[in-house]
Amino acid sequence: MKLHYQINNSHESTKPWLVLINGLFANLDSWSNTVGDLEDHFRVLCYDCRGQGKSPKPPGPYLLEEHVDDLFELLRDLKIDKCFIIGISNGGRIAMLFSKKFPAMVLAQVLADTYSHISELMKLKLLSWKEANKIGGPMLRFSVATPWIWGESFIEDKPELIEYYRKRASIEKTDVVNALIDGALESDIDLESECTPTLMLAGEEDLLTPVSTHQEMIKNYQQGKYLTIKGGHASLLEYPQTFKQIVIPYIKEYL
Repeated sequence: MKLHYQINNSHESTKPWLVLINGLFANLDSWSNTVGDLEDHFRVLCYDCRGQGKSPKPPGPYLLEEHVDDLFELLRDLKIDKCFIIGISNGGRIAMLFSKKFPAMVLAQVLADTYSHISELMKLKLLSWKEANKIGGPMLRFSVATPWIWGESFIEDKPELIEYYRKRASIEKTDVVNALIDGALESDIDLESECTPTLMLAGEEDLLTPVSTHQEMIKNYQQGKYLTIKGGHASLLEYPQTFKQIVIPYIKEYL
């Protein structure tokens, strides 16, 4: 599968590669407020997972293993054999499984607002989105999901961005939304004794995957570090200054 991608700073061959993996309904434009800071230090690869943005949208579900294999094929095609990875939400799941399957390729990873286990509560949350999509299409799915995704402080401070994401949701297709949600509902990830250096971040207002979820996950990483940060489930997108303050300094420890 030929995924849609964008590379910033590809000409600076001495800089390490950094791969950014989107959340479930996002596309690579979600990182537009952060790429400028990141390209001072890295060659930056953003891409749309299957079902997202300008990448192919075959019949679903879009399974976690497929996302991981898609990323491996993309890196192989681009001749990237080692990289840093940042994954948010479902992108964090992709990063977790990718680093488990291909540990030699991942120098270190940052996982934000994500989950490795499909709890009964998590299942109910995601199924409510699927039911909303069935009844009222992507726009109702967006309305039902919004309180779980964005922190209260962000919604109050940036209502224009909520409207931007609402309009973007209006162009989604019902069957693609279902395929994305179905993929997010399967495959627990066994994290026991993981060795990839990992920084795990949780937004203090994250209702979908709360702080306690991340505090349990990080215990499985032999080289793991956990921090609570400002924001909701989309913390890194809500407060991109977190990259300068926390994410870049962490990754630079492994350069």
